[in-house]
Amino acid sequence: MTISKLSRTITFRLTLLYSIFFAICVASLLSFIYWQTTGDMIRRVDHALSLEKENFLKIDSTRLPGKIDESLGHDLRHIRFYALFDAKRNWIAGNIKQIPPTLPVDETIYQLSLTPKNDPAFPVTTRVLACRIAPEEILVIGRDVGELVEFHQIIKNAFYWGGSLTMILGIGFGLALSIRPLRRIEEIQRVCKLIMQGDFKQRLPTTSSRDELDMLAAIINTMLDSVERLMSEVKSVCDNIAHDLRTPLTRLRAFIYRGQQQLGSGHPQQVMLDQALCEIDSLLSRFRALLRISEIENGQRRAGFKTVYLQTIMEQAVVFFEPVAEDKSIDLALFTDNVEPIQGDAELLFEAVVNLLDNAIKFTPPGGKVSVKLLHGASGPRIDILDTGPGIEDADKKTVLYRFYRSANSHRIPGYGLGLSIVIAITQLHDFEFKLSDAECGTCATICCWPTTLQKFVE
Repeated sequence: MTISKLSRTITFRLTLLYSIFFAICVASLLSFIYWQTTGDMIRRVDHALSLEKENFLKIDSTRLPGKIDESLGHDLRHIRFYALFDAKRNWIAGNIKQIPPTLPVDETIYQLSLTPKNDPAFPVTTRVLACRIAPEEILVIGRDVGELVEFHQIIKNAFYWGGSLTMILGIGFGLALSIRPLRRIEEIQRVCKLIMQGDFKQRLPTTSSRDELDMLAAIINTMLDSVERLMSEVKSVCDNIAHDLRTPLTRLRAFIYRGQQQLGSGHPQQVMLDQALCEIDSLLSRFRALLRISEIENGQRRAGFKTVYLQTIMEQAVVFFEPVAEDKSIDLALFTDNVEPIQGDAELLFEAVVNLLDNAIKFTPPGGKVSVKLLHGASGPRIDILDTGPGIEDADKKTVLYRFYRSANSHRIPGYGLGLSIVIAITQLHDFEFKLSDAECGTCATICCWPTTLQKFVE
């Protein structure tokens, strides 16, 4: 269970969405508090500056420098700024060295940096105004509003740390809350794989929480009950038809064969009876194949799995088909790696390899080549059977796996379209993967002899 899986769950995404929404709400609240607080503080400072301006304007200009020095003496916190300049903006009195160039003399309050006369290296953020006392003098009044800057930094830190902590906690809680639903999904996936393999008695797990997953699982379980019933009825009908018709067809073949023997070799009806026997043999072969597939899909042989040596199976299959390959002048070659033994049914695996070899030799023209390879892959042994036949069209690579389906290239070659269906049933019984792909000059049939993972099925 990785973080990438957890992050794709709805629980994680909803938790993350709520965390983002909560962070936006907190940011909006802090912004409102900052806007209201700073606005009120600025209004109070501006009101105080306006009152001080009115008081200074009432004082005689000759007494103004002394009054400025007296006011500065009472300023124990050093937050007030007063200065008096002449018409040429030369300093007369106060704690400001010069009038800021960007400060208009229009009695309007501005916020800008002032340089104190006694500490010019550290400008101070102030609310300040400039007015004319007389045509020859300019009065500058200001107040330190560094608290606003500090308050702004506090709010900024709250934005940063509060938002970061909210997102981190949201992601952490989202990941933690996603573990349980993801485990339930993985359990549902495991059960779905068993159902895909033919175990229709399996049902999706449910809990007592009765959440949306339980509701969905209950709906699917109800559907599986109906599917199991219908599949059982269809399978029973097909098996019964194949089983019941095999006996009368066998008797019919025996009657025709006896009649053929009684007529003798020169009788004119001999050819017709030979054709009838061939058709009956074809029907019996199809019924045997159908019953064989049904037997394999039953899954009861899984309990008898034993240690299987694939090298031995491959060698036996190649020896079995060597005479057939020689008759068609086909080069049949075997290449095997030293692979580990696996758990399975040796007879069924031999049957699967034989079916694939039979197809490869059938579709390979005389003088061609069939290669049988047992390779050691990254996940386990792999069987590759390559031929130099006409190949399979991309559109037919899936449909050839269906029962009775035969591609356009195979109509002239004997067969019933059930060989690959038997291979599919055997590989599914072993939890192996079977696939068809293009080779250099034909087709490559591959059996991956390791349990296919549910993750691959999900993706």
